[in-house]
Amino acid sequence: MIRQFISSALIISSSLFVAAQSPTTYDPATEIAITGTIKALASFPAADGSVGVHFDLRTADAGLISIHVAPAMYIGKENFWFFADDKVTIIGSRVSVDGNTSIWVKSIQKGSDMLVLRNADGTPKWSGDDGIDGCGVNHLPIARGTER
Repeated sequence: MIRQFISSALIISSSLFVAAQSPTTYDPATEIAITGTIKALASFPAADGSVGVHFDLRTADAGLISIHVAPAMYIGKENFWFFADDKVTIIGSRVSVDGNTSIWVKSIQKGSDMLVLRNADGTPKWSGDDGIDGCGVNHLPIARGTER
C-alpha cells in the first residue's frame, strides 16, 4: 500500500513538473546555421512511449552545443539516421529553457542527404507539439554534458 502511494506521488509530481514547464516555441527569426561533428547521441523516452532525439555537436568556434532534433519515429519514418562522428550542418533556432541553451533543429544536412524537420514558420513537420524542449517529446529533463 505504501509503495503504491509513493509510486502515485512520484507520477503525479512528475506530471506537474512537466506541466509547469514554460511553453517555448521555435522562432524562425533567430535561425542560425552551424556545422560540426556529432559527439554523443541521446534518446529520451516519455511516459506515452514516444522518444525524443538529442545530440551534442562539437563545433570549431562554439565548442559543444546541445541539439534537440525530433521524435525518433519521425526521423525513422523519413529514413534518416545519425551516428557519433557524423559531420552535419544544422539550421535551427537557439532557444533557452530553464537556463539551458540549445538549438532546436529545422533541417539537418549529412553529406548530400537533408532531413527537413520544420516548416518555414517553424512548426514541426511531425504531428503534435514541440514537447517541452523542442524534440517533440514531453520527457522529464535529464542532465547531460551540455545541459544543467
